[in-house]
Amino acid sequence: MSAFIRLIWSHTYRYLTLFLLVLTSTALQAHESSTAYLNLEPLSSSSTADTAYKAKYELSLRDLALLIDIDSNQDSQVSWAEVKSQTTLIEQLIAAQVTLAAGDQSCQTTNFAPLAINTRGGFNYLHTEFELGCAAPISELNYQVLAGIDAKHRLILTQAGSELPVQVLTVGQTSLGAGTDSGWLSTATNFLKSGIHHLLIGWDHLLFLFVLLIPAVYVRKQKQLVAVAKPQAALLEVFWIATSFTLAHSITLSLAALGIVSIPARFIESLIALSIAFAALNNLVPMLRVRAVYLAFVFGLIHGFGFANVLVDLPLATSERVLALLSFNVGIELGQLVFIAIVFPIALLLRHTGFYKSVIFYAGSFVSIAIALWWFFERIT
Repeated sequence: MSAFIRLIWSHTYRYLTLFLLVLTSTALQAHESSTAYLNLEPLSSSSTADTAYKAKYELSLRDLALLIDIDSNQDSQVSWAEVKSQTTLIEQLIAAQVTLAAGDQSCQTTNFAPLAINTRGGFNYLHTEFELGCAAPISELNYQVLAGIDAKHRLILTQAGSELPVQVLTVGQTSLGAGTDSGWLSTATNFLKSGIHHLLIGWDHLLFLFVLLIPAVYVRKQKQLVAVAKPQAALLEVFWIATSFTLAHSITLSLAALGIVSIPARFIESLIALSIAFAALNNLVPMLRVRAVYLAFVFGLIHGFGFANVLVDLPLATSERVLALLSFNVGIELGQLVFIAIVFPIALLLRHTGFYKSVIFYAGSFVSIAIALWWFFERIT
Protein backbone atom coordinates (compact mmCIF):
# COMPACT_ATOMS: atom_id res chain seq x y z
CA MET A 1 0.00 0.00 0.00
CA SER A 2 2.81 2.41 0.85
CA ALA A 3 4.40 1.84 -2.58
CA PHE A 4 1.07 2.62 -4.22
CA ILE A 5 0.74 5.86 -2.23
CA ARG A 6 4.29 6.88 -3.17
CA LEU A 7 3.47 6.23 -6.83
CA ILE A 8 0.34 8.38 -6.68
CA TRP A 9 2.26 11.10 -4.86
CA SER A 10 5.09 11.13 -7.44
CA HIS A 11 2.61 11.62 -10.30
CA THR A 12 0.71 14.31 -8.39
CA TYR A 13 3.98 16.13 -7.70
CA ARG A 14 4.91 16.14 -11.39
CA TYR A 15 1.50 17.29 -12.59
CA LEU A 16 1.32 20.11 -10.05
CA THR A 17 4.81 21.30 -10.95
CA LEU A 18 3.90 21.21 -14.63
CA PHE A 19 0.70 23.13 -13.86
CA LEU A 20 2.65 25.90 -12.09
CA LEU A 21 5.08 26.18 -15.01
CA VAL A 22 2.24 26.42 -17.53
CA LEU A 23 0.42 28.95 -15.34
CA THR A 24 3.52 31.13 -15.12
CA SER A 25 4.42 31.05 -18.82
CA THR A 26 0.84 31.66 -19.94
CA ALA A 27 -0.02 34.29 -17.37
CA LEU A 28 3.02 36.40 -18.20
CA GLN A 29 1.62 36.84 -21.69
CA ALA A 30 -1.76 38.08 -20.48
CA HIS A 31 -2.85 41.68 -20.58
CA GLU A 32 -5.99 43.69 -20.00
CA SER A 33 -9.28 42.89 -21.69
CA SER A 34 -9.13 42.89 -25.50
CA THR A 35 -12.45 43.74 -27.15
CA ALA A 36 -13.46 44.52 -30.73
CA TYR A 37 -16.84 45.74 -31.99
CA LEU A 38 -18.79 44.80 -35.11
CA ASN A 39 -22.13 46.39 -36.01
CA LEU A 40 -24.24 45.09 -38.89
CA GLU A 41 -27.14 47.02 -40.44
CA PRO A 42 -29.13 45.74 -43.44
CA LEU A 43 -29.26 48.17 -46.36
CA SER A 44 -32.62 48.81 -47.98
CA SER A 45 -31.37 48.11 -51.48
CA SER A 46 -28.28 47.01 -53.35
CA SER A 47 -27.34 46.94 -57.01
CA THR A 48 -24.77 44.18 -56.59
CA ALA A 49 -26.42 41.56 -54.38
CA ASP A 50 -29.75 40.27 -53.15
CA THR A 51 -28.94 41.32 -49.59
CA ALA A 52 -26.49 43.97 -48.46
CA TYR A 53 -25.25 45.15 -45.10
CA LYS A 54 -23.37 48.13 -43.81
CA ALA A 55 -20.68 47.01 -41.36
CA LYS A 56 -18.77 49.04 -38.79
CA TYR A 57 -15.74 47.39 -37.22
CA GLU A 58 -13.57 48.73 -34.38
CA LEU A 59 -10.28 47.26 -33.16
CA SER A 60 -7.92 48.80 -30.61
CA LEU A 61 -4.63 50.07 -32.00
CA ARG A 62 -2.87 48.02 -29.33
CA ASP A 63 -4.39 44.84 -30.82
CA LEU A 64 -3.87 46.01 -34.39
CA ALA A 65 -0.16 46.41 -33.63
CA LEU A 66 0.00 42.68 -32.89
CA LEU A 67 -1.11 41.97 -36.46
CA ILE A 68 0.32 44.78 -38.59
CA ASP A 69 3.38 46.99 -38.17
CA ILE A 70 1.83 50.39 -37.47
CA ASP A 71 4.96 51.81 -35.85
CA SER A 72 7.22 51.92 -38.88
CA ASN A 73 9.86 54.18 -37.31
CA GLN A 74 9.99 52.04 -34.13
CA ASP A 75 9.66 54.99 -31.74
CA SER A 76 6.93 53.30 -29.64
CA GLN A 77 4.54 56.08 -30.69
CA VAL A 78 1.86 55.39 -33.30
CA SER A 79 0.96 58.38 -35.44
CA TRP A 80 -2.12 58.76 -37.62
CA ALA A 81 0.12 58.93 -40.69
CA GLU A 82 1.64 55.55 -39.80
CA VAL A 83 -1.82 54.00 -39.45
CA LYS A 84 -3.04 55.44 -42.75
CA SER A 85 0.06 54.20 -44.55
CA GLN A 86 -1.11 50.64 -43.79
CA THR A 87 -4.66 51.14 -45.09
CA THR A 88 -4.37 48.45 -47.77
CA LEU A 89 -3.05 45.84 -45.32
CA ILE A 90 -5.71 46.75 -42.76
CA GLU A 91 -8.50 46.33 -45.32
CA GLN A 92 -7.04 43.00 -46.46
CA LEU A 93 -6.82 41.84 -42.83
CA ILE A 94 -10.46 42.67 -42.12
CA ALA A 95 -11.69 41.11 -45.38
CA ALA A 96 -9.77 37.89 -44.62
CA GLN A 97 -10.43 37.52 -40.89
CA VAL A 98 -13.92 39.02 -40.44
CA THR A 99 -15.91 36.94 -42.91
CA LEU A 100 -19.65 36.42 -43.07
CA ALA A 101 -21.62 33.92 -45.08
CA ALA A 102 -25.14 33.31 -46.29
CA GLY A 103 -25.58 29.57 -46.33
CA ASP A 104 -22.68 28.07 -48.26
CA GLN A 105 -21.76 31.34 -49.99
CA SER A 106 -19.41 33.91 -48.51
CA CYS A 107 -20.40 37.57 -48.51
CA GLN A 108 -18.27 39.98 -50.52
CA THR A 109 -16.52 42.75 -48.58
CA THR A 110 -16.49 45.98 -50.60
CA ASN A 111 -16.55 49.79 -50.47
CA PHE A 112 -14.28 50.51 -47.50
CA ALA A 113 -14.75 54.02 -46.13
CA PRO A 114 -11.69 56.08 -45.05
CA LEU A 115 -10.21 54.91 -41.75
CA ALA A 116 -10.85 56.85 -38.55
CA ILE A 117 -9.84 56.79 -34.89
CA ASN A 118 -12.07 56.94 -31.82
CA THR A 119 -11.64 56.27 -28.09
CA ARG A 120 -13.20 53.60 -25.90
CA GLY A 121 -12.35 53.10 -22.22
CA GLY A 122 -9.19 55.18 -22.50
CA PHE A 123 -7.83 53.21 -25.50
CA ASN A 124 -7.52 54.37 -29.12
CA TYR A 125 -9.54 52.31 -31.58
CA LEU A 126 -9.33 51.99 -35.33
CA HIS A 127 -12.78 52.61 -36.85
CA THR A 128 -13.60 51.32 -40.31
CA GLU A 129 -16.82 50.96 -42.32
CA PHE A 130 -17.49 48.73 -45.31
CA GLU A 131 -20.32 46.96 -47.14
CA LEU A 132 -21.17 43.28 -47.37
CA GLY A 133 -22.86 41.81 -50.43
CA CYS A 134 -24.61 38.51 -49.71
CA ALA A 135 -26.77 36.15 -51.73
CA ALA A 136 -29.21 35.89 -48.79
CA PRO A 137 -29.50 37.07 -45.19
CA ILE A 138 -26.28 36.31 -43.30
CA SER A 139 -26.25 33.08 -41.32
CA GLU A 140 -22.65 32.64 -40.12
CA LEU A 141 -19.68 34.68 -38.91
CA ASN A 142 -16.11 33.39 -39.04
CA TYR A 143 -14.04 35.70 -36.83
CA GLN A 144 -10.29 35.02 -36.74
CA VAL A 145 -8.76 38.30 -35.55
CA LEU A 146 -5.99 37.56 -33.00
CA ALA A 147 -6.59 33.80 -33.36
CA GLY A 148 -3.68 32.02 -31.69
CA ILE A 149 -2.38 35.31 -30.29
CA ASP A 150 -4.81 36.39 -27.57
CA ALA A 151 -7.24 33.84 -26.09
CA LYS A 152 -8.99 36.62 -24.15
CA HIS A 153 -9.94 38.59 -27.27
CA ARG A 154 -13.67 38.91 -27.77
CA LEU A 155 -16.01 40.50 -30.27
CA ILE A 156 -19.17 42.38 -29.38
CA LEU A 157 -21.54 41.89 -32.32
CA THR A 158 -24.66 44.01 -32.75
CA GLN A 159 -27.26 43.31 -35.45
CA ALA A 160 -30.09 45.68 -36.15
CA GLY A 161 -33.41 43.88 -36.39
CA SER A 162 -32.04 40.56 -35.17
CA GLU A 163 -33.75 38.32 -32.63
CA LEU A 164 -30.50 38.45 -30.66
CA PRO A 165 -29.36 42.09 -31.16
CA VAL A 166 -26.18 41.85 -29.08
CA GLN A 167 -23.76 38.92 -28.71
CA VAL A 168 -20.39 38.58 -27.00
CA LEU A 169 -18.33 36.22 -29.14
CA THR A 170 -14.90 34.64 -29.09
CA VAL A 171 -12.66 33.74 -32.01
CA GLY A 172 -14.12 31.11 -34.32
CA GLN A 173 -17.25 30.32 -36.30
CA THR A 174 -20.64 31.40 -34.96
CA SER A 175 -24.08 30.71 -36.35
CA LEU A 176 -26.11 33.90 -36.70
CA GLY A 177 -29.31 32.28 -37.89
CA ALA A 178 -32.51 32.53 -35.88
CA GLY A 179 -32.59 29.95 -33.13
CA THR A 180 -35.42 28.20 -31.39
CA ASP A 181 -35.00 30.16 -28.16
CA SER A 182 -36.94 33.32 -27.46
CA GLY A 183 -35.09 36.63 -27.50
CA TRP A 184 -34.74 36.92 -23.73
CA LEU A 185 -33.64 33.28 -23.37
CA SER A 186 -31.05 33.69 -26.13
CA THR A 187 -29.70 36.80 -24.42
CA ALA A 188 -29.54 35.07 -21.03
CA THR A 189 -27.81 32.00 -22.48
CA ASN A 190 -25.28 34.06 -24.44
CA PHE A 191 -24.23 36.16 -21.46
CA LEU A 192 -24.22 33.18 -19.09
CA LYS A 193 -21.69 31.47 -21.38
CA SER A 194 -19.77 34.72 -21.71
CA GLY A 195 -19.51 35.05 -17.92
CA ILE A 196 -18.16 31.50 -17.53
CA HIS A 197 -15.69 32.03 -20.36
CA HIS A 198 -14.57 35.42 -19.04
CA LEU A 199 -13.76 34.03 -15.60
CA LEU A 200 -12.03 30.86 -16.77
CA ILE A 201 -9.73 32.66 -19.24
CA GLY A 202 -9.20 35.65 -16.95
CA TRP A 203 -5.75 34.80 -15.62
CA ASP A 204 -5.71 37.85 -13.35
CA HIS A 205 -8.99 36.93 -11.66
CA LEU A 206 -7.96 33.27 -11.36
CA LEU A 207 -4.59 34.22 -9.91
CA PHE A 208 -6.30 36.43 -7.33
CA LEU A 209 -8.56 33.54 -6.28
CA PHE A 210 -5.51 31.27 -6.18
CA VAL A 211 -3.58 33.45 -3.71
CA LEU A 212 -6.67 33.71 -1.52
CA LEU A 213 -7.39 29.98 -1.55
CA ILE A 214 -3.95 28.50 -0.89
CA PRO A 215 -3.73 29.75 2.75
CA ALA A 216 -7.27 28.53 3.52
CA VAL A 217 -5.93 25.14 4.64
CA TYR A 218 -3.61 26.75 7.20
CA VAL A 219 -3.92 28.58 10.49
CA ARG A 220 -1.17 30.75 11.94
CA LYS A 221 0.00 29.78 15.42
CA GLN A 222 2.90 31.74 16.90
CA LYS A 223 3.86 32.96 13.41
CA GLN A 224 3.95 29.39 12.11
CA LEU A 225 1.73 27.86 9.44
CA VAL A 226 -0.14 24.83 10.76
CA ALA A 227 -2.37 22.69 8.57
CA VAL A 228 -5.98 22.62 9.71
CA ALA A 229 -6.87 19.39 11.48
CA LYS A 230 -10.45 19.22 10.21
CA PRO A 231 -11.32 19.76 6.54
CA GLN A 232 -14.60 21.39 7.60
CA ALA A 233 -12.73 24.42 8.92
CA ALA A 234 -10.94 24.97 5.59
CA LEU A 235 -14.16 24.37 3.66
CA LEU A 236 -15.96 26.99 5.73
CA GLU A 237 -13.14 29.47 5.13
CA VAL A 238 -13.31 28.90 1.36
CA PHE A 239 -17.10 29.33 1.46
CA TRP A 240 -16.76 32.74 3.12
CA ILE A 241 -13.98 33.80 0.74
CA ALA A 242 -16.09 32.89 -2.31
CA THR A 243 -19.20 34.55 -0.85
CA SER A 244 -17.32 37.72 0.04
CA PHE A 245 -15.68 37.98 -3.39
CA THR A 246 -19.02 37.34 -5.10
CA LEU A 247 -20.87 39.97 -3.07
CA ALA A 248 -18.19 42.59 -3.65
CA HIS A 249 -17.74 42.18 -7.38
CA SER A 250 -21.51 41.94 -7.89
CA ILE A 251 -21.88 45.41 -6.38
CA THR A 252 -19.33 47.16 -8.59
CA LEU A 253 -20.19 45.06 -11.65
CA SER A 254 -23.77 46.29 -11.36
CA LEU A 255 -22.77 49.92 -10.78
CA ALA A 256 -20.48 49.95 -13.81
CA ALA A 257 -22.67 47.90 -16.16
CA LEU A 258 -25.71 50.11 -15.46
CA GLY A 259 -23.67 53.26 -16.08
CA ILE A 260 -23.91 54.58 -12.51
CA VAL A 261 -20.13 54.60 -11.98
CA SER A 262 -17.50 54.88 -14.71
CA ILE A 263 -13.77 54.31 -14.19
CA PRO A 264 -11.19 54.06 -17.04
CA ALA A 265 -10.36 50.45 -17.91
CA ARG A 266 -6.59 51.01 -17.85
CA PHE A 267 -6.75 52.29 -14.25
CA ILE A 268 -8.93 49.38 -13.10
CA GLU A 269 -6.80 46.74 -14.81
CA SER A 270 -3.68 48.18 -13.17
CA LEU A 271 -5.36 48.12 -9.74
CA ILE A 272 -6.40 44.49 -10.29
CA ALA A 273 -2.74 43.59 -10.85
CA LEU A 274 -1.74 45.41 -7.65
CA SER A 275 -4.48 43.64 -5.69
CA ILE A 276 -3.00 40.28 -6.68
CA ALA A 277 0.51 41.36 -5.70
CA PHE A 278 -0.67 42.65 -2.34
CA ALA A 279 -2.73 39.56 -1.51
CA ALA A 280 0.20 37.27 -2.43
CA LEU A 281 2.65 39.38 -0.42
CA ASN A 282 0.27 39.22 2.53
CA ASN A 283 0.58 35.42 2.36
CA LEU A 284 4.34 35.66 2.80
CA VAL A 285 4.54 38.63 5.16
CA PRO A 286 1.20 39.19 6.93
CA MET A 287 0.88 42.97 6.85
CA LEU A 288 -2.84 43.01 7.52
CA ARG A 289 -3.75 40.57 10.25
CA VAL A 290 -7.23 40.05 8.87
CA ARG A 291 -8.89 37.00 7.40
CA ALA A 292 -8.73 36.45 3.67
CA VAL A 293 -12.48 36.98 3.53
CA TYR A 294 -11.97 40.71 4.13
CA LEU A 295 -9.30 40.97 1.46
CA ALA A 296 -11.63 39.13 -0.91
CA PHE A 297 -14.34 41.72 -0.33
CA VAL A 298 -12.17 44.86 -0.58
CA PHE A 299 -10.30 43.73 -3.68
CA GLY A 300 -13.43 42.08 -5.10
CA LEU A 301 -14.86 45.59 -5.46
CA ILE A 302 -12.00 46.39 -7.84
CA HIS A 303 -12.36 43.14 -9.79
CA GLY A 304 -16.05 43.87 -10.30
CA PHE A 305 -15.16 46.91 -12.41
CA GLY A 306 -12.89 44.66 -14.45
CA PHE A 307 -15.71 42.19 -15.09
CA ALA A 308 -17.96 45.07 -16.17
CA ASN A 309 -15.73 45.97 -19.13
CA VAL A 310 -17.60 43.34 -21.14
CA LEU A 311 -20.98 45.00 -20.55
CA VAL A 312 -20.30 48.74 -20.37
CA ASP A 313 -20.50 49.58 -24.10
CA LEU A 314 -23.37 47.26 -25.02
CA PRO A 315 -26.20 49.04 -26.88
CA LEU A 316 -28.99 47.48 -24.80
CA ALA A 317 -32.24 48.78 -23.37
CA THR A 318 -32.45 48.89 -19.58
CA SER A 319 -34.42 45.64 -19.26
CA GLU A 320 -32.06 43.80 -21.63
CA ARG A 321 -29.02 45.23 -19.84
CA VAL A 322 -30.29 44.01 -16.46
CA LEU A 323 -30.91 40.53 -17.91
CA ALA A 324 -27.45 40.48 -19.48
CA LEU A 325 -25.95 41.65 -16.18
CA LEU A 326 -27.66 38.95 -14.12
CA SER A 327 -26.80 36.20 -16.60
CA PHE A 328 -23.20 37.32 -16.91
CA ASN A 329 -22.83 37.47 -13.12
CA VAL A 330 -24.24 33.95 -12.73
CA GLY A 331 -21.78 32.78 -15.37
CA ILE A 332 -18.90 34.31 -13.42
CA GLU A 333 -20.02 32.48 -10.27
CA LEU A 334 -20.22 29.17 -12.12
CA GLY A 335 -16.73 29.69 -13.51
CA GLN A 336 -15.51 30.59 -10.03
CA LEU A 337 -17.01 27.41 -8.58
CA VAL A 338 -15.31 25.32 -11.27
CA PHE A 339 -11.94 26.82 -10.36
CA ILE A 340 -12.49 26.33 -6.62
CA ALA A 341 -13.61 22.74 -7.22
CA ILE A 342 -10.26 22.08 -8.93
CA VAL A 343 -7.90 23.94 -6.59
CA PHE A 344 -9.39 23.39 -3.14
CA PRO A 345 -9.46 19.55 -3.07
CA ILE A 346 -5.78 19.53 -4.10
CA ALA A 347 -4.94 22.00 -1.33
CA LEU A 348 -6.88 19.93 1.17
CA LEU A 349 -5.23 16.70 0.11
CA LEU A 350 -1.67 18.06 0.24
CA ARG A 351 -1.92 20.48 3.16
CA HIS A 352 0.29 18.33 5.43
CA THR A 353 3.08 17.91 2.87
CA GLY A 354 6.27 19.89 2.57
CA PHE A 355 5.64 20.18 -1.17
CA TYR A 356 2.45 22.14 -0.60
CA LYS A 357 4.03 24.50 1.92
CA SER A 358 7.25 25.15 0.00
CA VAL A 359 6.10 24.97 -3.63
CA ILE A 360 2.37 25.77 -3.72
CA PHE A 361 2.18 28.24 -0.84
CA TYR A 362 5.56 29.98 -0.63
CA ALA A 363 6.82 29.62 -4.20
CA GLY A 364 3.31 30.05 -5.60
CA SER A 365 2.84 33.31 -3.68
CA PHE A 366 6.25 34.59 -4.75
CA VAL A 367 5.63 33.78 -8.41
CA SER A 368 2.19 35.41 -8.16
CA ILE A 369 3.80 38.63 -6.94
CA ALA A 370 6.23 38.62 -9.86
CA ILE A 371 3.46 37.98 -12.41
CA ALA A 372 1.18 40.64 -10.90
CA LEU A 373 3.92 43.28 -10.89
CA TRP A 374 4.72 42.40 -14.50
CA TRP A 375 1.07 42.96 -15.39
CA PHE A 376 0.98 46.22 -13.46
CA PHE A 377 3.93 47.76 -15.30
CA GLU A 378 2.69 46.39 -18.61
CA ARG A 379 -0.76 47.89 -18.11
CA ILE A 380 0.23 51.20 -16.59
CA THR A 381 2.69 51.92 -19.40
